Amino acid sequence: SLPYASSLCGACYEVCPVAIDIPEVLVHLRERVVQGGPATRQGNRVVLKPAKGHAAERAAMRAAGWAFVHPGALRAGQRMASRTRRFHPRTLPGPGRAWSATRDLPQVPTEPFRDWWQRTHGKKESGK
Repeated sequence: SLPYASSLCGACYEVCPVAIDIPEVLVHLRERVVQGGPATRQGNRVVLKPAKGHAAERAAMRAAGWAFVHPGALRAGQRMASRTRRFHPRTLPGPGRAWSATRDLPQVPTEPFRDWWQRTHGKKESGK
């Protein structure tokens, strides 16, 4: 559980007197926990089982990875999210309800970032 006790903000790296990249180490340890395999726990060599209960997170990360490789799909998804923003829930259903009971879900912007950028920066005046 210790690799997950940090927010990975990097403050520990900034104050470390010997410049150990602690956030990178923690990310590596989180990966080891998820994948499982040999490890040392309290001085004993053990074999970690792959983390369970993260199937939805893994599926979401696979979908996000696919969308980032296919910019057209990402663009279409962003536009669809913007157009359906009034139907988005204020709290999460099921197991996410406990998390969203104390937090507000971020609102979907009225327009995707790409559209905003094109509108504000895409049409540069000649002569600049």
